[in-house]
Amino acid sequence: MLVTILFLLMAKHFICDFALQGRLKMIHDKHLLTSHKGHLHALDHAVGTALIFLFASSWALAQGQTIFTTIVVFAVLDYILHFIIDWLKNNFVKANNWTHQNRQFWILTSIDQILHATSYLIIVLLFDKFFF
Repeated sequence: MLVTILFLLMAKHFICDFALQGRLKMIHDKHLLTSHKGHLHALDHAVGTALIFLFASSWALAQGQTIFTTIVVFAVLDYILHFIIDWLKNNFVKANNWTHQNRQFWILTSIDQILHATSYLIIVLLFDKFFF
């Protein structure tokens, strides 16, 4: 079950980071804590994570247990972690005046993706330890 959850979180990540993020055509301001685009993007991730944990916790629901806490905790955690990772990346890109043309941008993007994957591993380990 844990491997399935990790796989679903990674699939959700790629959908939100690549397919859904492209629909946000507003100004590129994800280096700001008040970024509307950054918060909408993080919300996409939170909603996706909530749906995954609704699925993952369905066994508990079938036994009459409350699953609301599980769903909310991991959705909020994903929202916060995703927003902070993206905010840090975008601040680093802006501070160094990097664009998609710079090799350093793509190295940083790789680090960004590794941090996101690591956050999903942490979420799965927390789910296993406290909720599964």
